[in-house]
Amino acid sequence: MVLVASNFRDVGVLKCGNDVGGRVLYWVHFFSYRDVLFDSGCPHTAKEVFSAFKDRKAVMLTHYHEDHIGGAIELQKTMPVYAPAKSLEILRNPPEIPQYRKIVWGQPSAVVAKELEETMKIGGLEVEVIETPGHSFDHVSFLVDKKLFCGDLVIARGQIVCMREERLLETIRSLKKVLDYDFDFAFSGIGVFSREKVEDYLSYLEELRKKALEMWKAGKGIDEIVAEIFPNPSEKALMMELVSEKEWARENLVKSLLEDVWENA
Repeated sequence: MVLVASNFRDVGVLKCGNDVGGRVLYWVHFFSYRDVLFDSGCPHTAKEVFSAFKDRKAVMLTHYHEDHIGGAIELQKTMPVYAPAKSLEILRNPPEIPQYRKIVWGQPSAVVAKELEETMKIGGLEVEVIETPGHSFDHVSFLVDKKLFCGDLVIARGQIVCMREERLLETIRSLKKVLDYDFDFAFSGIGVFSREKVEDYLSYLEELRKKALEMWKAGKGIDEIVAEIFPNPSEKALMMELVSEKEWARENLVKSLLEDVWENA
């Protein structure tokens, strides 16, 4: 279990993961701003997170995935946990996750969270809650002091795999939605992004969508589109597809970008 702390301006940047064979397979970021934690890391680091942040006033969760709710399993002992209304039942009764995710992040335990309101006032902060579905059905982002705490809404140009449950057409709409708000930086599960990088990620998804749609209209199938758009996948991407049995895959990304056409074909 590894928990690493740093700062970006006035925000505490925390990244955590599980040490497997001497290295952390995947990092996830969460954030501390004044008296509030935005997300809370994975179950493997729950005790370390509790020890470091048990004096905060609240935890606010962007969505139900185990790498974002793990610390809340312990932190709920000393502070309220807030989550989207759509997350509450799955947090109370977390499903058994696949073995590879147990190794990387850990099996989540029950979290009894309170429902987020449209505007939250905690510890002197006023936080605006924005619904941003796409990465998951329940996903929200938090806007406070021109900072956007956005869970897994923002990845980066070059993304070539996504989870089977993702709806990237919704992600595109959610990205456009948050870009109507005034923020300087987005604090994501994979790091800190300037507003320009958020715009660039949106452009990247729209470019992929356009390419995939042109190929689909030309009569190409999903496998052909995957091979043409992503001809040289990295070893890491191929390993993710293999280990996850394609819960994470290039195919998922293409299907998601073409969801409005291929499912009705």
